[in-house]
Amino acid sequence: MDRHHPAGIRPVIRWLRRHAIDLGPLRSSRAFALIFWGRLVSIAGIGVLGTAIPLQVYALTGSSVHVALVATVLGLAGFAGALSGGLLADRLDRRKIILAARGAAVAGFALLAVNAFAPEPMLAAFHLAAVVDGLAGGISATALSATVPRTVEPAQLPAASALMAISMDLGMVLTPALGGLLYAAAGPGWLYLWVIVASVASVALLWGLPELQPGGEVQADPQLRQAGLLPAIRHSCGQAWADTREGMAYVARDRVVGPIMLLGFIQLLCASPYVLIPEFAERQLGLGPEAAGLLYSAPAAGALLASLSSGWTGRVRPAGRVLLVVLCASSLGVLALGLTSSLPLALAAMALTGVGDVLAEIFRYAIIAGRTPDRLLGRVSAVWSAQGTVGDTLGGPLLSLLAKALGPGGAIVAGGALAAGLSAVVALGARELRGLRIEPETPEEILDEEVGPGIRAAEDR
Repeated sequence: MDRHHPAGIRPVIRWLRRHAIDLGPLRSSRAFALIFWGRLVSIAGIGVLGTAIPLQVYALTGSSVHVALVATVLGLAGFAGALSGGLLADRLDRRKIILAARGAAVAGFALLAVNAFAPEPMLAAFHLAAVVDGLAGGISATALSATVPRTVEPAQLPAASALMAISMDLGMVLTPALGGLLYAAAGPGWLYLWVIVASVASVALLWGLPELQPGGEVQADPQLRQAGLLPAIRHSCGQAWADTREGMAYVARDRVVGPIMLLGFIQLLCASPYVLIPEFAERQLGLGPEAAGLLYSAPAAGALLASLSSGWTGRVRPAGRVLLVVLCASSLGVLALGLTSSLPLALAAMALTGVGDVLAEIFRYAIIAGRTPDRLLGRVSAVWSAQGTVGDTLGGPLLSLLAKALGPGGAIVAGGALAAGLSAVVALGARELRGLRIEPETPEEILDEEVGPGIRAAEDR
């Protein structure tokens, strides 16, 4: 194929084939393509939401603690939704779960819009909307995460993980900054209306998914149906608890998945400065909502660049060590953010954080999905969502309280340093994760490594 290109650009073409993101899952799987585009459209709305809510709550209260409390309610509801979604995703049609949950989330967005246009917006409305959207988002995200491995071949999991990351990044790279500008110009009400429109469009795309029944589903006991309502409820609750324990036990028992979960929890507990962004922009940078919107967008911009050049991730063999390195880089990016009072340097630090986060997500997802049996994917995905939610829920109030004593910059520095230190301790004790290697298993995979996914895709056509 290179003979059709001038000699000077052939090395560039070869480099792109080896390092550019692999689009194979989008070409080979219609179901995955629908998930990708549906998620992209949804996140384009949620990116605006993630800017509007903190800015409006901070404007109403003047306190990062109140911003963190709304995030805490959202996190607790998301935790409950993640656990519920995991149980449902391992027993019911995952398509129906995703559509029902995303439809319910629109009601929470509508509440935010009505409250924003009211003469005196109520703080309680944010908490109520956080409950609705947290539950719906937790259920939907868990079911979606459990669905993706069923839509692609095992060898395509790193590429699918990168594409799922890029759907997040594309949706988030401009909308937070745009949200900050529109918030300053038009107020939050119109932003919430945009979120509703994006959510409805996302549901319309995901409607085209096929039936997605989980593997190894449990059949209902005919005798139980004749026992009456209360025995059936007691049995269902007991079975739900048993199923949840099975998923948690697998995570705790696996010496790779368990440490990965713990590392993710540490990052979100200590190195997630988003609740402090409005205060940081105002007090340390001396700027307003426009700067806050840019800071919310910067991680997605860094993550987008990393995702677009993520073709190499599918050929990484010492995946465990690389995962630990990128987690460390992400923590150092947070630390650097707290040290600066310059907007360009703050944006660069947030972009570095985004690079570390997305690369870590690619490796984490590929490792966990590749090691977990399909019948447990829903529950393990629920544990993954739950640990992230709990970390974020506890980390927001922790950083906001630290900010009262140290200022927003000092709190962010302390969080980044603590994340790096705790991650190092976990890494030292996780010998199997440090030594984890992903080896090509088939001649086709070895050929993909040698010639690049772009050439293989062209040959397959």
